[in-house]
Amino acid sequence: MSKGSATVTIISLIALLSVPGAPAHAWGSEGHHIIADIAEQYLEPATAHQVHELLALENVTTLAAVSTWADDIRPQRPETARWHYVNIPINPPTGTPAAYDAARDCPTGDCVLAAIGRFKEVLHETVGSPRERLEALKWLVHLVGDINQPLHASDNADRGGNDVHVIFMGRSTNLHAVWDTGILANAGITDERAYALSLARSISSAEAEQWRSGTPADWACDSYGIARNLIYGVWPHSPGVLPPSYEQRAIYVAQVQLEKAGVRLAAVLNGALR
Repeated sequence: MSKGSATVTIISLIALLSVPGAPAHAWGSEGHHIIADIAEQYLEPATAHQVHELLALENVTTLAAVSTWADDIRPQRPETARWHYVNIPINPPTGTPAAYDAARDCPTGDCVLAAIGRFKEVLHETVGSPRERLEALKWLVHLVGDINQPLHASDNADRGGNDVHVIFMGRSTNLHAVWDTGILANAGITDERAYALSLARSISSAEAEQWRSGTPADWACDSYGIARNLIYGVWPHSPGVLPPSYEQRAIYVAQVQLEKAGVRLAAVLNGALR
């Protein structure tokens, strides 16, 4: 299969789980670190300079260092839970598209796509305080990664796969967690940055150009297509034991989605800081 064909607290916890469709943390720390490291390879020099000036406010030097901040603060800010995903229905109601529909999927502007739009504006506007722009940067680093996890851009009336209990590689888990962390956990990654740089080197100029084109809504539709056609389509997706072949097929799709996310994150930051 070619890359182009893969078009893949107690009170606080109660508050989070009470949100309909609220998924787990996309990609886990490993995936978000890899995405951030890939993105840095595609930052324009002026963008990289501004990014490093903002990161210096927290005494860190890499995007990976802030890539999981948006997940870390969710127990203290449960109202942000919906900003991590968009529920595009796998089986859309009659008369509505099998694609992102803002009126249907994000009617109150409380989803990942609307959040990316808001934070991109904050980062772009130099009238904001440095701290406000730094927070916007941290949100963007995370949320652009989120929309490239297929189960953060789709829903099959199962809370983004959280309600689909499966056995994956001998462990009891759920379909969403398989895609957040399970696939990468079985990839044998011992050095996240080295892995990220290896993925970045494998990206052709044509692929990078294709992936950075379009809008975040287009990218969400790309992820949705993987969920609809593969994860909820031809691949096993009912409760039960996932076959060993699942990991073999899924790791390729996950790797390409990490690559896309890195390229697209860089495109968002270049656009906001140019």
